[in-house]
Amino acid sequence: MLSFKLATRNLKKGFKSFAPFLMACITMFVMIFVTASIALSPSIDKLRGGAALSEVMSFALVVLAIFSVLILIYSYRFLQLQRSREFGLYDILGFGKTRIAGVAFLELLLSYLITVVVGSICGIAFSKFLYLIFVNMIGGNYFNLEINPSSILLVAALYLIFFIILMFIGMWIIWRSSSLDLLREESKGEKEPKANIFLAGLAVILLAIGYYIALSVDNPISALTNFFIAVLLVIFGTYFFYVSFTVWYLKRKKKRASYYKPHNFITTSSMLYRMKANAVGLGNITILLSMTIVTVVVSLGVFIGTENVVQTQYPREAQIFSVDTQETPDQLRQTTQKMATAHGIKISHLSSIYMASSLSAQRKASSNDQFITSNELGSMIDKNNYTVTLTTRDSLEAIGNKDLPALDDQEILLTGSSASKDGSLATGLKTVHWYGKDYQVKDILKDVKNFPEDVSLTNSMMIIFANNQALEKALDNYNNVINKDQGYSQSPMTLTLFDLPAADKKAMNKAFKQTFGADNNLSLSYRSEALQDQRAQIGGFVFVGFVLGMSFILGAALIIYYKQLSEGAQDKRSFKILQEVGLSKDEVQKTIKSQVRMIFFLPLVITILHYAGAYLMIEKIVMLFGITNRSLIFMIGLATIALLAAIYYLIYKATSRVYYHIVER
Repeated sequence: MLSFKLATRNLKKGFKSFAPFLMACITMFVMIFVTASIALSPSIDKLRGGAALSEVMSFALVVLAIFSVLILIYSYRFLQLQRSREFGLYDILGFGKTRIAGVAFLELLLSYLITVVVGSICGIAFSKFLYLIFVNMIGGNYFNLEINPSSILLVAALYLIFFIILMFIGMWIIWRSSSLDLLREESKGEKEPKANIFLAGLAVILLAIGYYIALSVDNPISALTNFFIAVLLVIFGTYFFYVSFTVWYLKRKKKRASYYKPHNFITTSSMLYRMKANAVGLGNITILLSMTIVTVVVSLGVFIGTENVVQTQYPREAQIFSVDTQETPDQLRQTTQKMATAHGIKISHLSSIYMASSLSAQRKASSNDQFITSNELGSMIDKNNYTVTLTTRDSLEAIGNKDLPALDDQEILLTGSSASKDGSLATGLKTVHWYGKDYQVKDILKDVKNFPEDVSLTNSMMIIFANNQALEKALDNYNNVINKDQGYSQSPMTLTLFDLPAADKKAMNKAFKQTFGADNNLSLSYRSEALQDQRAQIGGFVFVGFVLGMSFILGAALIIYYKQLSEGAQDKRSFKILQEVGLSKDEVQKTIKSQVRMIFFLPLVITILHYAGAYLMIEKIVMLFGITNRSLIFMIGLATIALLAAIYYLIYKATSRVYYHIVER
């Protein structure tokens, strides 16, 4: 009973000490609760793409759980550091370690109950708010988030496990420490890292290798496979940079004659102490800021770029896909027009394309004026692997590409991302050897209008033939070589493209059924519906990115806040001594501000450098989703950095007040 009263009194009287810990607990509880409540809500099943969202949110739940337990351990360790003197006095007064551990346990139990109650109330409100944002983002129409009671129980159970871990950590520290250790613990900084030339050099080497891997990727698949390797190297390099390289650099500055000037002496000595005491914390902040930028840029880039991807796949609002039918492109176009007229549907920009898509070709190493296909296909990460589309000159003219050069059966035109950008194709390519037959390249087109493009993770190229017969011959050659042992062959297809008013979609669906029946070789699809499907699927990914990004920046803010509290208490003693030996108050304040700014903004500068090094890799990863608009990714990156810098500055202003208040008190 006495222990419970003491624990309750400690929470009330020492609320200033407990407040940062409770804030961290409640903040991370709310973020996990938001994820769990949406993942487990019955409302998700009523949204387009709800199943995909539920899976992505479940993944985010695991990430947030791991991140949360790390933040809670960090926060609880800081709380114990602040209260170690109090526990030491309890032990000296004869309270005993068993009862001290019991008080710490009851304090944790009360903190757990406060976290669950307050976190659940805030979590329900915040979940509903973020759910509204998500539904608007994907264009849904079901705005009521039903909270599943199991989500509250799940998060409460997770936090119970977290607090049990904290309990064992706290009891271990209390049991292994003597009364004298507990009394001195508060005045000790973090363990001093070893600052030697080996670790400093290792930091530079790890960062250099990580940057090299990130900057040398040449396709999206290799970017994804190498991303985690580069990330691990940069994470370790960042920690070694702070714990060793910066300390090594400051120690070298101490050997210079300029070190003994008053301002340099105080600044360098204080910075050296700060880096020794706070290197790991600064590394944590840098990693969290870097994770925030990468998460937000990839998420926003994918979501905003989705419309461009769908636009390239659907140059018109509607398209009829036809394969293995007896009708020619002209006949299918005429049938579509008659069908629309018979049902009173107004369509426009009607055209038909004859094509074969998603063919794979491996280019043999050869001179720049030849493209010779290999009889074997390489891996997707091979830079000589191509995704090829075949079409005809008449098809391109039908969709608005005029003034194309005339072709005979032995001549072709080329275009595509590789043909127009890759130097080996764009400069002087004269011959394409396509699976047993040579074609002369008449011209390389810089651009093709209104042609539906598939998302390709490899180099892409389009070959334009003189007529349908030439295309069919080239496709036969491809099937005879590539698909001869596969038991199937690829067939040419016809795409009929047209625009129609949104109000006529129902009538068009009915007309299509009546005209073509249940023919599995024909299908009708719409750009607007494809965009909705894409947004529903990618919207969950973006929403999770937003939640994770918010969690990472909140985690960084909490670490910064703890650093300001701990540094304020330590620097108060140091600057008091400096004033006693003759340093003026103005000089003390000037030194304080200089150091705080330097320590505060160093993680932001390193974060921006990390993002710059990872930019090409991020760009390639976004390409996995079909986003090839480089300027879009660049602008999103700039906007994200600017926003993060603004938020970081606000955190700096808010937390530095706490620091100044402690130091100047």
